[in-house]
Amino acid sequence: MEGTSPEVSTEDFYETDPAKPYKRGFSIQCVSPLPITWAEHVAAQGHWGAALRRYMSDYPHWACLGALCEFLALEGNRVTLADETDRNGIPVACFSYSQCDNDRQLMSAAQEVMEQILTAAGAEEVITINRYAHLVGGARMAAAEREGVVDRDLRSFAVPNLLVTDGSVLPTQGSANPALTIMALAARAARVLVQGARRGVTMSTKED
Repeated sequence: MEGTSPEVSTEDFYETDPAKPYKRGFSIQCVSPLPITWAEHVAAQGHWGAALRRYMSDYPHWACLGALCEFLALEGNRVTLADETDRNGIPVACFSYSQCDNDRQLMSAAQEVMEQILTAAGAEEVITINRYAHLVGGARMAAAEREGVVDRDLRSFAVPNLLVTDGSVLPTQGSANPALTIMALAARAARVLVQGARRGVTMSTKED
């Protein structure tokens, strides 16, 4: 994995292929988990003791690919507010997340392609690790409260003076790391606050 720099990548931009059994698509990137993380992945495959030591001693000779899948936006994937409140009187957040058949088909297709790439490159062994990151959509942006958690300026519909400026406001995850999108959303929210303050408009007395 010392030879697979995450800064080097190639991408084939996709649209939904009607010939495939799933909607949307995925991209593949090189990833380079550090030794401790790699040991956790290997151990999760059931290797321990001498077997784990053998895998780790061969660490520099492994290559690692990761898939970024675009999951569909599901209505049930959301953050809702419970009737109970915390010690500060704020409603407790309840997080719900699931994957649909399309998501699972997409992941299976991505795994198959990555295994084909590694095998074609001469891999003597392929390990598949199920790892999920960049979950989004729990506090999705919407035009109305019945359809989401925050408005277009990232202000919570339910909690006064609360802005949500992370990946949870995205309706779904595209096949890319969401970091730059999150940074852009946070910068936009800050600009809205500054502009409102200059006009004497607070979050709780926002302009429509």
